[in-house]
Amino acid sequence: MRFWISVWLSAICVCVLAASPARAATIVVPAGGDFQAALNQAQPGDVITLEPNATYIGNFVLPNKGTVNDYITIRSAAPATVLPPAGVRITRAYAARLPKIRSPNVLAALQTAAGANHYKLMLLEFQANESGAGDIISIGAGDSTQTQLSQVPYGFILDRLYVHGDPELGQKRGIALHSRDTTVMNSWVSDCKAINQESQAISGFNGPGNYLIENNFLEAATQNFLLGGSDPPIPNLVTTHVVFRSNHLSKQLAWRDPIVAAPTNVTAAATPSAGALPAGTYFYQVAARKLSNQDRTATSVASAVGTATLVADGAVTISWTPVAGSQEYVVYGRTSNGPTMFWTTPNPFFTDTGAAGAAGKPGTATKWQVKNIFELKNAQDVLVEGNVFENLWMADQPGYPIVLTPRNQGGTAPWVVVQHVTFRHNIVRHTAGGVNILGTDNVATSLRTNDIVVRNNLFDDLTSATWGSGGKVFQVGDGPEAVTIDHNTVFTTDSTIVAFYGAPTMTFVYANNMSPHSLYGINGSNSSPGLPAIVTYAPDGYVCANILAGGVASKYPACDYFPTVVEWLAGFVDHAGGDYRLLPGFASKYPSTDGLDLGADIATLTAMTGIALRGGNPVATVKMPAFCSIHRARRCSVRRRP
Repeated sequence: MRFWISVWLSAICVCVLAASPARAATIVVPAGGDFQAALNQAQPGDVITLEPNATYIGNFVLPNKGTVNDYITIRSAAPATVLPPAGVRITRAYAARLPKIRSPNVLAALQTAAGANHYKLMLLEFQANESGAGDIISIGAGDSTQTQLSQVPYGFILDRLYVHGDPELGQKRGIALHSRDTTVMNSWVSDCKAINQESQAISGFNGPGNYLIENNFLEAATQNFLLGGSDPPIPNLVTTHVVFRSNHLSKQLAWRDPIVAAPTNVTAAATPSAGALPAGTYFYQVAARKLSNQDRTATSVASAVGTATLVADGAVTISWTPVAGSQEYVVYGRTSNGPTMFWTTPNPFFTDTGAAGAAGKPGTATKWQVKNIFELKNAQDVLVEGNVFENLWMADQPGYPIVLTPRNQGGTAPWVVVQHVTFRHNIVRHTAGGVNILGTDNVATSLRTNDIVVRNNLFDDLTSATWGSGGKVFQVGDGPEAVTIDHNTVFTTDSTIVAFYGAPTMTFVYANNMSPHSLYGINGSNSSPGLPAIVTYAPDGYVCANILAGGVASKYPACDYFPTVVEWLAGFVDHAGGDYRLLPGFASKYPSTDGLDLGADIATLTAMTGIALRGGNPVATVKMPAFCSIHRARRCSVRRRP
């Protein structure tokens, strides 16, 4: 007979839903209740519910309950009818129905004890830390408390979480992954941004892996998703087996602008007999300041110049329209050939009476640090499919959204590597560049990047005039091995499609792709475009059945194609309208190496990325296939030269 037993323990209502008091309990934590006590009390199989829209403040720790198989579930107490169902991404619209968990300081709001395992976090909101510092959620540790595999937490499911930084102050990191056997799905992680340091929506460097990252919206300034970047305290650790599927990764276009707007309507007016400024003409500019991420000061660009002329000794009063959110203003003056000194004031006006200011002149405006979108620095056996990566401009780096570069960041991890990576069925759009592949760390020792496949992707609007000219579509440097770029469709104004540099890349395949040739096509840093670059930088490479529209056929292998750009664009169903399927007559004119149409399979790509854009109905979740099955099978569509 099922029955309810209610008992209050430390402001917690425990409701037992089964005959055995040790199993299947629902622990209700009301507003103001002791969430940590509930975590300590819960047993495998229990459910902890938190009150919708209530706020739970603390640095909560998920305890280690021993080696278990049943999950402890932590979730909103709101009824399922008012929440997104399983498989549907959470959005900001559900915030009022979610419990809020917030750190009172710069430490994580939720972290794990060593070896903690089997927790489900569902339908919760995690708010920014104090001043946007640190990690909001930390699954595992990236420091000296986790130096052995036995200490690594495992068995976590993060489902339909709304994790966000502060719109004004930002957040260094949303979710830190230093665990194994972890799923992050159907979640929304946003407003991760920082000043003069990196920020990520999700990142990790001290977890063995077996990660499924599926159907999430990930927004961050520096990297939206990052594996590696710091040397792992666990010796010889390489994050292994990662499936990254059906995610939408984006950056706010407003982040291109300074954090603080410049003051406007700056005027300077003479104030006779109010000071000791000699007669003459004086010039002033004003910048606004505000406290921002981690109590760093953000400063605007200097305003337009305001001038005033004194016909006799006196003062000049400068005024301007206040900038919302600013705590302070910097007034620069006084000479026409550039400011030489400045004064600070909390007011939207200042009177220069002739007293000397501090030496200095206007600097550059403060912006959020922006680098790339998806980066692997120490990872292997990675499948990236069905995602949308968008909005990246040339900023703190040249603007490559996809970066596959091994980095022995601190010089203590010479085993780091990026290998066995498949990047397929993705859309990369509105970016300066495409994919950056580095053979070895060019600063410290690393293993060599190898077995990289970039297949069936759409690279759209890589427009240098809009996003910056720092990137190329594909940059391949310092000799990675076994790189295949196959069946991709590229729309770009970048000068170079494939850019080689450094040591040669052995076993390089570039086949069945479509792009403009642009200025340099396939080029190398110390060679000329076409065959000279291919022979120098891919001496055993296979470059065949590619459309390089507008290029010169004599400079490339005879099996490539060179229609004009106009002819190529006319081969799509509706290029101007964004329908990138090929017309049947066009496709038959340019045979591929495998019998498929050149470029990306737009039908498959659209179906898979549609999940990322809709935020719902993800494909069946699977773990990373065994190495041999995925990495032997995936090359079969490219026929090598006899």
